[in-house]
Amino acid sequence: MKKSILILCYLLSFNLLAQDSKTYSSVVVDSKGEPVPGAVVNEMGTDQFAITLNDGSFKLKTSTKNFTLSIRSLGFKDFKLEIRNGAMPPQIMLTEDLEQLDEVVVTALGIEREKQSLASSIGKIENRQLTDVPMTNVVNSMAGQVAGVQITNGSSGVGSSSRIIVRGENSLTGTNQPLFVVDGVPISNEQITSELVNNGSLQEVDYGNGGAEIDPDNIASIFILKGAGSAALYGSRAANGVVLITTKRGRGAQKGIGVTTSSSLTFETLLTLPDYQNEYGGGIGDFAFNTGLGALDGTAGIFSYGPKLDQGTLVPQFDGPSTDVNGNPVRGGDVKARTRADGSLTDITATPWVSRPDNIRNFFETGRTAQNSVSVNSTSDKGSIRLAYNNLRNKGILPNTDLNRDGLAISLDQQLTNKLSVNSYLNYINTRSNNRPNLGYGYENVMYGFNWTQRQVNFEPLKNYWQAGQEGIEQFNYNYAWVNNPYFTLFENTNSFDKHRVLGNSAVNYDFTDKLTLTVRTGVDIYNDNRAFRRALSTNANPTGSYREDEVFYKEINTDFLLSYKDRINEDFTYDLSLGANRFDQTIKYKYTEASQLALPNIYTLANSNAPLTGNNEIYEKRINSIYGTGNIGYRNTLYLDLTLRNDWSSTLPIDNNSFAYYSTGLSYVLSNMVELPEVLSFVKLRASAASVGNDTEPYQLRNTFAFNQNYGENLRVTNQSTLKNLNLRPERLTAYETGAEIWLLNDRIQTDITIYQNTSTDQIIARPISLTTGFSNKLENGGKVQTRGLEASISALAINQSEFKWKVSANYSTYRSKVLELPEGVDQFVTGNAAFFGGAGGSNSLFYIAKEGGLVGDMYGTGFKKVNGRTVYDSNGAPITDGTLRLLGNYNPDFSIGLNNEFSYKRIVMNVLFDLRYGGIISSRTRSLGNTSGVLKETLAGREDGIIGDGIVNIVTEENPNYVENTTTVSAISYYNAIYSRGNEESSIYDASYIKLRQLGLYYSLDSKLSQRIGFQSVKFGFIGSNLLLFTENPHVDPELNAFQGRNIVHGVDDMSLPSTRSFGFSIKTQF
Repeated sequence: MKKSILILCYLLSFNLLAQDSKTYSSVVVDSKGEPVPGAVVNEMGTDQFAITLNDGSFKLKTSTKNFTLSIRSLGFKDFKLEIRNGAMPPQIMLTEDLEQLDEVVVTALGIEREKQSLASSIGKIENRQLTDVPMTNVVNSMAGQVAGVQITNGSSGVGSSSRIIVRGENSLTGTNQPLFVVDGVPISNEQITSELVNNGSLQEVDYGNGGAEIDPDNIASIFILKGAGSAALYGSRAANGVVLITTKRGRGAQKGIGVTTSSSLTFETLLTLPDYQNEYGGGIGDFAFNTGLGALDGTAGIFSYGPKLDQGTLVPQFDGPSTDVNGNPVRGGDVKARTRADGSLTDITATPWVSRPDNIRNFFETGRTAQNSVSVNSTSDKGSIRLAYNNLRNKGILPNTDLNRDGLAISLDQQLTNKLSVNSYLNYINTRSNNRPNLGYGYENVMYGFNWTQRQVNFEPLKNYWQAGQEGIEQFNYNYAWVNNPYFTLFENTNSFDKHRVLGNSAVNYDFTDKLTLTVRTGVDIYNDNRAFRRALSTNANPTGSYREDEVFYKEINTDFLLSYKDRINEDFTYDLSLGANRFDQTIKYKYTEASQLALPNIYTLANSNAPLTGNNEIYEKRINSIYGTGNIGYRNTLYLDLTLRNDWSSTLPIDNNSFAYYSTGLSYVLSNMVELPEVLSFVKLRASAASVGNDTEPYQLRNTFAFNQNYGENLRVTNQSTLKNLNLRPERLTAYETGAEIWLLNDRIQTDITIYQNTSTDQIIARPISLTTGFSNKLENGGKVQTRGLEASISALAINQSEFKWKVSANYSTYRSKVLELPEGVDQFVTGNAAFFGGAGGSNSLFYIAKEGGLVGDMYGTGFKKVNGRTVYDSNGAPITDGTLRLLGNYNPDFSIGLNNEFSYKRIVMNVLFDLRYGGIISSRTRSLGNTSGVLKETLAGREDGIIGDGIVNIVTEENPNYVENTTTVSAISYYNAIYSRGNEESSIYDASYIKLRQLGLYYSLDSKLSQRIGFQSVKFGFIGSNLLLFTENPHVDPELNAFQGRNIVHGVDDMSLPSTRSFGFSIKTQF
């Protein structure tokens, strides 16, 4: 620790001593003294630009001491400032207005460009949009903010993985997620999942996506490169777009040391919970607890079609009074203590048969999340340094679940000479948890258990979750055949992890001249993730207990150089040229070791195994070498032509076919700079671009290898892999076209942007089915064509602009369709994935994602009922007839989405309100199907007393010569709902996935600057914050914004016993001094 402090002091003093430079800095503020981020600062008559950071500061290099600055920002009047003898004022104040020129944006490879020169659409998210309502996953902060960007929050609470899709799904087999880039260097946003199965034994766990670990307070801005043309310079991983993150630096307007703090405390409560009934208890017709085992209590012991509740009746129950064989008081569920030597059991005293309406709701706790950040920056003429520490402490809504994160980031910018400068960034992150909840369909997911939890069950006795005299050996529960005690699950069967990650990059910049610059840069993303899974004795599907350790290692190194030249041909023409190369190396290692049976209880080590250890070991290595170039020609600040070219050589493709090129061209025309337009039009820009992007595949897809299998006696046994590899694979291709327009009205008071695009992906690398007589089930080959067409539109307006009150409103709209145009020759359909119950391989257990020619990516297929002319066909017993033929149920992608943001400001009060709307798409809800089968949902109340006549028809003759009449047969409620919501019938589980959410609410008050200074601060802001406060949807049980884990894959459009979504609300305070 002492050594770290000495190093920090050295760096700070080094910056303070450095004084001689031609770099000028200041801070831009508004009339209230608040910083103005994103303002464009230009040395007039030159190409020297700077953009103000979140604190309003900027740096600008120039070779003269006498010059004129032009400063422009949305909502402020243009400002010109003459500088004489290098006397730059420490603060520059802008006057509010409605006019603005184009901002400078960060594009591929970190190159800064004027926005008006760009030929493709780029979205921008400011720091305040990420930090005013801080999220635990920065990806979630982007929801509803940018047109063409679709965010799906995870379904396992704080720390869960979130999905981001830019302009639809272009690949049948890939993740379709964009590349994440920090300060020009790619990082991993993926989760390396553990090899777990959906079978009730060791179920799936969500450890979160990589991007979630980046602290929003370390981010200056995020640019989203949506078009393939914008992303072409980043290679194959950028085919689905780029999320370009620029970190905060230590540069400030004043020399010396500054400190910024941010703290928030939020509370999480249930936003959704299944709509349970509270009129009927457990059993079928009647109920009495005996042993809690199916063999003695019958399967009726798990259903909820039993006697009416709250009728004054008395029933023997699991928590009723009883005695052990020695006459000592125990509970009815203490079966071991109640069992006599002859196998008979002591009696249970009957207790009131009453409803417990809030038994499940009260099981959940109020979550609590604290996020804190403090940064220290030092600035001098020759450089700056910024040191930041942040932490997150979360207590989950499920008992004994948590998430903790600590991060330490340091950035260094130093002007070593007039020509040589260095920029470095290093971020250490430790994320850990003592317990992450299990997901999926099975005993280990408490939501699965709650779908079988009868409405009379009292949860209070379950907190003492060991049977009397069987502590550490036998759990106490209301049913021992089908579910686990939820407290036992969360306190004894834990899934912990400890992840240590380092993100870093360093760049050396050398200015040969004012026109020619060389940048050499390297970056690393490396982490170790250690996971442990404990299972106690008496766990369902794991009765002898188990222990397992997983180890994940990830390393990615990117090294590149970029040589840039910019000049002016004459007064009309300017041009920029860049040439560079990159080397990308990636190593992924994953292994697990499992003791599947514990020799001694409650000792969780691999040595404590009563059976041979099992495990697996995986290593993946990949290298890509690249060269690239880009050029831009500008004519009179009106017409711009962009050209890019890149070529990759990938180690995952055959040597003779491992080279593939990317290229793009774009044209931007600022009509308003060339033609006199009607006064209502203040700015008009037209743009168009085209690009072709290549893509490789995962490592080791060329040659078949053998897989280790269980030994045969003392002999080692290996088997073929199920997929036949292909030595002749070709790179995938994505061809993209985009055109758009930006039109601003009424002196820039209203700004609109509209884009239409088309992406066509060909030569996709897929595993097509082949005859099993070959010894394989699939073969890798190129084939298939997917075309995505979409529309994006956004509008922003300064609706009210009074001296003390302002209202800014913005909205964005997105729609796309990803259509399957072709499949490989001889293939009429391609199964891209499936979502199964208990690992079922098909038929009555699975929902399938199937691509067919003319269909859409995301089409979901399942089974349903036999229908004639749209009517359901029933049998003679009054039960609907199931048809095992797969049919199209719908698509999980929305028809369109809308984000609506409002900002109201009155004096020193600012309120932001963000709504997010998704229209269309479907989800298959297994909460619905299972909860109606068991009888716990309110939907099953109809027909409990008198039975139900299904709405449909009956064939009263033969199949060959049918005669259909109206169904008139009455069946019991349990028979009806078990037939309608059978697990083999996915059709009845479908809900519309449309929703409206109040995504964010932030209400801040800024102290008067004089009062802030009086108490020792430059600025102080207090705020009330909230997220996901309201949800409007047709689904009464779960949040339709969800995903599910199936083995090592994340599937979409499926509620696989998802945990309830939460609303979050609390307080925030931000200071500067």
